[in-house]
Amino acid sequence: MSTTYDALIVGAGHNSLTTAAYLAKSGMKVCVLEKNDIIGGGAVSREVTAPGFLHDTHATGMILIMANPMIKNDELELQSKFGLEFDSPEGTYVSLYDDETWMGTFVSLDKTCETIAKFSQKDAETYRAFVNRTIQMGPLFTAGLFKPPLPFGPFMAMLDQSPMGQEVVGSMLKSATQMITEMFEHEKVRMHFIKWVAEGMVHPDERGTGIYLYALTAIAHTQEETSVRGGTQALSDALGRCIEHHGGEIRTDTWVKRVITSGGKTTGVELADGEVLEARKCVVANIHPHLLGDYVDGLDEDMVAEARRCELSSFGAINTHWALHEAPSYKCPEVNKSLLVECVPSNMAGLKAGLDDCRGGKLASNFNAVIAHHTNHDPSRAPVGKHTLYLYCFAPLELRNTGPLGGRNVNGWSSEIRDEYKEWMMQEYSKYCTNMNSDNIIASAAESPADMAEWSPSFQKGDIFGIGNWIHQYLGRRPTPRLAQYAVPGADGLYLAGPFMHPGGAITGGGRATAMKILDDAGADISKTMMI
Repeated sequence: MSTTYDALIVGAGHNSLTTAAYLAKSGMKVCVLEKNDIIGGGAVSREVTAPGFLHDTHATGMILIMANPMIKNDELELQSKFGLEFDSPEGTYVSLYDDETWMGTFVSLDKTCETIAKFSQKDAETYRAFVNRTIQMGPLFTAGLFKPPLPFGPFMAMLDQSPMGQEVVGSMLKSATQMITEMFEHEKVRMHFIKWVAEGMVHPDERGTGIYLYALTAIAHTQEETSVRGGTQALSDALGRCIEHHGGEIRTDTWVKRVITSGGKTTGVELADGEVLEARKCVVANIHPHLLGDYVDGLDEDMVAEARRCELSSFGAINTHWALHEAPSYKCPEVNKSLLVECVPSNMAGLKAGLDDCRGGKLASNFNAVIAHHTNHDPSRAPVGKHTLYLYCFAPLELRNTGPLGGRNVNGWSSEIRDEYKEWMMQEYSKYCTNMNSDNIIASAAESPADMAEWSPSFQKGDIFGIGNWIHQYLGRRPTPRLAQYAVPGADGLYLAGPFMHPGGAITGGGRATAMKILDDAGADISKTMMI
């Protein structure tokens, strides 16, 4: 193995893998360094329950990345050459209420409005008119997602030049709860959209979350939500094959101790075992803003302090995985084929109580699950005839008042609390099904926010979005104004990639924008590597 490369990539999450793939395709000699024994970060699949059962332990649904030219135009040939495939189940996601009623969101606007009309014809008409506007706004949301963001001020000024843009700006100044309550009259319709917005991990009562409703609906009715055939790990593995095809190298079980700088220029990295690797052109680091000063010496103290003040999300999640004999069978059979099912209390008070609990540091008192049944459409994820279940609920990043189960913990979380809550989650979930009893369960596993933070330093305190999607951390302010263009001031040649950078958490292929910035800074012809 060499010790000198054009580009060193610290961390092998899907964002930094994406950057590495583009740089390798451009002709750079690339080396990726990952502390875990597999690549992927939050885009991984593991056998955490029983042999042969493959579970997406973090990200599972794919929608934003499908609009990324990386996938949409197959820029990296992940589909045509490196084996990446997607499944598109019949339904996108449905809200299943505890009285066995339901409504859903589908790519088809007509089908979505049909489910809304079961509760309110007026709300269905309101939604249709709203989506017809947001689809027109779609380019405002998608065009800038996969390239470096405009500075926040000029972007807002640009939006303010048209009535459509002014409407978008207005949504940034409101809470999702306020907007949804103003738009819809039926409580269950409101709950469906409030729960959907809450998946962004910022409480929907917070100012600034109104924009989510615009972005989500614009994308949901123009782009299928998919899952990766064979598990989310297959996305990361396809990126790995792309990197290696273009001459890149990937090292797992490799800890990076620090980024080395000299005279304001980034020269390489030091590994935990003392080995030094040199970078001729750049280091791309998946370093969380809270940790930037710990890994890089000599940076501006005010910039480091500002990065440490980045605000995390309102809450995180506890994710559980189940190996099953039979697929879950719902008492409401219409939802059986959906990619995602969201279990929701039948009244707004119950939904909001659960969200408020998590924001306040308590375990949710009301069941608020998101469920995926991948083996219904991808049987390769389990032994023949068997099934997997992905079941997660919102949970506090820092758990308070842990009581007698506190024990040894991180941020209030202990394995005892996690596992006890996992069993409560299944007990609640079983009320929606006809066959989720102990006879159907082969094995189970769970990850708390503390476990997620241990898996990836990008998930500080278990924040799977890196940092919160707050209005002050949007676009050209993510994670901070000085770091938003991916290059780190005062460390020439050091760039950032990860969920804490624009366009944010979730699976987006956001590392494409980092690669674009690096190639542009190098004076390279970007059009030879990606479509611009």
